[in-house]
Amino acid sequence: MPKARSKKFKKRSFHGNRHRNSVPKNNVSTASATKLNTLESSDGLEYDFQELKGNRIIDIQTLLGVFSILSCPKCFATGLKLTEDSKEGLCSNFAIVCKCGFMAGFTSTPKENKKCSLNTLLVFGLRLMGRGFSAGMKLLCTLNLPYVCKKTFRIHELKLLEAVQYSCEENMKAASKEVQNLKKTTTCGVSVDGTWQRRGHMSLNGCVSVISIDTGKILDLEVMTQYCKMCEMNIKCDHECSNYKGSSGNMESVGAFRIFERSVMKRELQYTEYYGDGDSKAFLKVKDIYGEDTVTKLECIGHVQKRVGSRLRKLKKKTQRTRWKR
Repeated sequence: MPKARSKKFKKRSFHGNRHRNSVPKNNVSTASATKLNTLESSDGLEYDFQELKGNRIIDIQTLLGVFSILSCPKCFATGLKLTEDSKEGLCSNFAIVCKCGFMAGFTSTPKENKKCSLNTLLVFGLRLMGRGFSAGMKLLCTLNLPYVCKKTFRIHELKLLEAVQYSCEENMKAASKEVQNLKKTTTCGVSVDGTWQRRGHMSLNGCVSVISIDTGKILDLEVMTQYCKMCEMNIKCDHECSNYKGSSGNMESVGAFRIFERSVMKRELQYTEYYGDGDSKAFLKVKDIYGEDTVTKLECIGHVQKRVGSRLRKLKKKTQRTRWKR
């Protein structure tokens, strides 16, 4: 058994520090207590400001700058009051006011060209998730945050669309230049495929893309739609209506033809090798586009394996059912 601890090594009790200042407990004064007493003893501001409610998104650097001016530089009083002058969606314009007349304003988030970038990022994030104004309003209302109006939301959408189109075009031009430098010629092979917003070839929106076989980068794309909101609402004005009329299944053929038709003018390339998946008639539309039989059709081995495997499995099931019936 372990030995019992000796009583002579008993822990010494603490009786206080003899070097500390002897201050009565009732007269302890801290910085926080001083500020609270100052706020309670002040007569209040002469302005009648509305009480702030809800949540706000604020930049950390902006908040640190506000903390550095919490004491009024004129009268050095601590009884400052925070007010909200206006709101621009998620961006709020605040002001710190003192009863001596001092006022300093700041915004919750930084601005670029007098515009709040946070509202643009909100719209961009919603569009990346495939959501729109209604979904964003539900989210912000649930978080008790201010939201932008529908008109402002649409303005940000159009600005994002313009930026995305410009960036997309510049990237595809750079990809075509890369193919020219790699091949040392203006002819190349491309993979052509189409996609739709919904399955079953019943979608109103579709997209056809052309991807380089050598670099794996997109060289061109064509977006098509059969829907026009202005035409549906019978709005008579000059606008570019839906750029496609026909069945959804034929979008891939029409889109491929448009891309091959402008390849020399826009990309300075000729897509002479057509790599398809065998599920459309797009090749028949483009095989003579640069001249008679100038485009060669090459099938993707992965799609061939996929289709052969599917048919073999169907044949196996069909054969087993026939044997069971016998």
